[in-house]
Amino acid sequence: MKILAKFGSPASQSRGRFLHGFSLIEVTIALGVFAFAMIPIIGLVSSGMKSLRGSMDEGVRGEIVRKVVAEAGRVPYTNLWTFSGSLFYFDDEGVQQTNSNALTIFVASNTVAPPPLLITTNTNIAQLLKVTVRHFADTNNKTVYSQLILNTAQ
Repeated sequence: MKILAKFGSPASQSRGRFLHGFSLIEVTIALGVFAFAMIPIIGLVSSGMKSLRGSMDEGVRGEIVRKVVAEAGRVPYTNLWTFSGSLFYFDDEGVQQTNSNALTIFVASNTVAPPPLLITTNTNIAQLLKVTVRHFADTNNKTVYSQLILNTAQ
């Protein structure tokens, strides 16, 4: 039995040299195929991360609106107009801040107005609370939510 050479069998030898490894052309083609496959995958990851961030922001905005509406529910109905124009500051997780600081990502403002004519014309029965949540750095990135506040004291 013949012992094989360390780098391969005698069949892999050509004119005294061992043939192992890839040529420059083979490496270039392999890198081209790899890049051709990876560019769309990187684009999908980027798009997926953007969608994830957008859905997280929407979830946080919903939580912010819930907190502002709950705060409005603590105000007596007859004094609800004093609640209008208040500003609330929140971080990226929806935790309320005492004032605008380095952690502030979202700013919520509210407006109390008479309800649309389709609902009622009597403001003693209901009022409309509009909550606007905007991104602190991007003022065009805002969402408006509406909540009908009913007078339960009657």
